[in-house]
Amino acid sequence: MSIPPEIVPDLQAHLDEFAEDGPDGRVFVGPRGGPLRRSGFRRIWNKVRADVGLPDLHFHDLRHVGNTLAATTGASLKELMSRRRDLEKQ
Repeated sequence: MSIPPEIVPDLQAHLDEFAEDGPDGRVFVGPRGGPLRRSGFRRIWNKVRADVGLPDLHFHDLRHVGNTLAATTGASLKELMSRRRDLEKQ
């Protein structure tokens, strides 16, 4: 899967500040450092959506944004299809 180079610094900053260490560390953790729980995520997600003025944004919409960004930075149709298959496996 290719990552648009424009977002690499933001991804690295997130990993440095929030993610657990090591190859098996979680990328997203809960407020107390444990696993991210659906109930806690929903509360935070709803607040963030309201704060940025996108109350109708669904978490799944981010998948589409990611593919759009990849396409605009030159990803081929084959790469976009591969990204979709990779995401569906998760």
